Amino acid sequence: NYRGSTGYGKKWQNASRYDMGGVDTNDCAAGVKYLIENNLADKNKIAVTGRSHGGFLTMCCLTFYPDLFAGGSAVVPFMNWIKSHYESREDLQHWNIENMGDPEENKERWMQLSPYFFLDKVNAPVQLICGGNDPRCPASDSIDARDKLIELGKEVKLLLYEDEGHSFLKMENIIDSEVKRIEFLEKILTVDGRP
Repeated sequence: NYRGSTGYGKKWQNASRYDMGGVDTNDCAAGVKYLIENNLADKNKIAVTGRSHGGFLTMCCLTFYPDLFAGGSAVVPFMNWIKSHYESREDLQHWNIENMGDPEENKERWMQLSPYFFLDKVNAPVQLICGGNDPRCPASDSIDARDKLIELGKEVKLLLYEDEGHSFLKMENIIDSEVKRIEFLEKILTVDGRP
């Protein structure tokens, strides 16, 4: 697991503090590079996908390491630390400050680690899946990113489930979003007619 993830103790979990989107993204990219360098994966058939913080990392991978991935599907992501911070609940704002520092004092860092400001670097298809009532990762981040990617001439598809929050609860929406994610990944990973 990348630095900042759970399951390996508090020190590992805090290893990405003040650098979320930096060291954790570097770890994801290092894993992909290892697979390619050791002929364990076809460099043309690697996609990235994740949910919530994983959706954020998906977009970090596509913006900070655009040549490593054939595409990505980001589920309920946030992409702009600053905007997301001010649109979040108070408890989440405290979490942001604890893990990224004060947004005013550290504005440059917050921007450098926000994939939204680097969408021009994306060179692979992007799928964004979000809930219209998400208090944690507001859909406005995905909508803004979709609009910016279209403006930049990039391939992007937004799936907005208006009646869902951060965790989808309606079975039909869960099934629909997962089926569409699988179909998207299968499409972008099919090379020469073979998935």
